Amino acid sequence: VNGLRDNNFEIDAMRFTTHGTAYFCSDSNPKTMVFVHGVGIVGAVWQPQLNYFSNTYQTVTYDLLGHGKSPMPPEEVTLDDYVEQLNDLVEFLEVSSFSLVGHSMGAIISIAFALKYPNKVEALVPMNIVFNRTDKAQLEVLERANQVLKDNKIINIQQTLDRWFRHNNNKKSEKIAKVKKWLEQTSPRGYGLTYRLFALSDKVFLNKLSNLCCPVLYLTGDDDPNSTPEMSRKMAELTPLGEFVSVEGEAHMLPYIAANKANPIIESYLKNVK
Repeated sequence: VNGLRDNNFEIDAMRFTTHGTAYFCSDSNPKTMVFVHGVGIVGAVWQPQLNYFSNTYQTVTYDLLGHGKSPMPPEEVTLDDYVEQLNDLVEFLEVSSFSLVGHSMGAIISIAFALKYPNKVEALVPMNIVFNRTDKAQLEVLERANQVLKDNKIINIQQTLDRWFRHNNNKKSEKIAKVKKWLEQTSPRGYGLTYRLFALSDKVFLNKLSNLCCPVLYLTGDDDPNSTPEMSRKMAELTPLGEFVSVEGEAHMLPYIAANKANPIIESYLKNVK
């Protein structure tokens, strides 16, 4: 794919919307897929998907507010700010409808987008999403976010990697090193503000999933300690056209570390819903 090299974007391959969002868009195709990353990483994490899908889709990814080369979010950032960042991007690219794939915080943004702009989303794939955490689990995430904002430093990167990758640690060391680098390069303020919102967003869909009108595939790894298969299964039950798949032996970084498993599942799902 033009502009992609060494598991990362060439710097000059990222373009910018009029509002400053850094994005990558592959060559034109009749159908479009948009990919939304999670907290602490960048759009480049979707490289395995861009490589896989760009022959049949126009593939689009971008850096969330406060991440990569995109602008900082406002201090009192809301989920709608991220929804509008995505809407601004697809309007800028003149894409009227598309399939939407989001990971972790990106999955939350994707569902919020589909609820606000139902006519724009043909199919939705939320990956490794959190839903209705216990109060204790939510408090732990909130405390981590507030600590980052207080110290202006992303703390406990190794613990984060251990949580995200679980027992895959030794098998995929090159990819893990790349994710570690992205985490280290993320602005602590951008990370903290987005992570704080992530901590508070797992209950926003409690009574809203019945309003999702597009086909939705909830996809996670059965070894993800925080975005558990039970969460995705429950969301699928509450979604009119919801389906659920859990990938054996994979944890939170499923789309990046196990793209060879995730991509064919997504591909086959999108073919069948059209």
